[in-house]
Amino acid sequence: MNAKTDRKALLRSSIKSEAVSVEKRFPAADVNKRYANAEDALEGRPQGLVGPAHDIVAPDFRAEIKLSNKQRTVLRVAIDHAHDNPMNARQIYDGEVIKSMAASIATRGQLVPAPAVSHPTLPGQVILIDGHYRKRALLAAGKTEIEVIIHEVSSELDMYRMSYLINEERNSQSPLDNALAWGKMLEDGKVLDGEGVAELTGLSPSAIAKTLSFIKLPEAAIARIRENPAKFGVAIGYEVYRFSKFMEERPLLSLMERIVNEDLSSRALEQMRAKLEESKPRKKKEVSRQYKITSGITQIGFIKEWDSGKVVFEVNMVNHQEREVLVEELKRRFNLIDTPAN
Repeated sequence: MNAKTDRKALLRSSIKSEAVSVEKRFPAADVNKRYANAEDALEGRPQGLVGPAHDIVAPDFRAEIKLSNKQRTVLRVAIDHAHDNPMNARQIYDGEVIKSMAASIATRGQLVPAPAVSHPTLPGQVILIDGHYRKRALLAAGKTEIEVIIHEVSSELDMYRMSYLINEERNSQSPLDNALAWGKMLEDGKVLDGEGVAELTGLSPSAIAKTLSFIKLPEAAIARIRENPAKFGVAIGYEVYRFSKFMEERPLLSLMERIVNEDLSSRALEQMRAKLEESKPRKKKEVSRQYKITSGITQIGFIKEWDSGKVVFEVNMVNHQEREVLVEELKRRFNLIDTPAN
């Protein structure tokens, strides 16, 4: 097992152990089980890569709880003092999920604090690592505060890594989420290339490349995926990208509609694409002919022609007078007029 795999395994272990501790502290025996399980799965994953908590001036609430043999600070802060993670792995939010969570929160309140870090420049404020669904649901429920559990991270990339692993653990992050987040990291220079993303996530460079193909699609196609992200896994999304290279936007969107309505598999798409590519008229290979221009036994140039009508002429004439005669002859042939030099 290499260092990268070791690190990821430790993070996963930390996520699971802390989630168990939080669930013990916040029992949900008397709660609607469906909403409780969904909410715990969505937000009950605070995790490692942390040291002693930073002290933050809390408005009216502070508690110390023990998670994974470490003391963590739990705070209640104003929602407008809880800033979104600029390196958040999630980019797409389902309005129906927010409504369901808001209804649950209105009935039961917030059971599990969202993982966050101290804001580096705004005392008393925090940056969420995860819990952005929770924040939106609290706002929709008319709440003005959010409970957070304070962690410490060493870099912005750690903020992304933690967010990514939390989402990965609950299997609710779409390939488009990843593509948008990775594209932004590449654009901002947080990582240099796909290899850097692979190192950060533990995924293969091939999986990274296929996922990033999502953001190369036309805007209308990306918008369609946003509407049904679960229908477009990595393999299907990559096939859509391959279709987009030779298919106009309207038929491409029609194909995506079929993917949503008919649950087309990536294998079915691959077969459809192969048939379309076979039916495309192949470009006829042009035949060219080349003629050497010689002076004695030395080649000084050539004339090359193609069936399309293209002609290329190149000659190197050392004798100045011969060159002038040839140039004048070509000018007369093509009705060229001298233009003054700049």
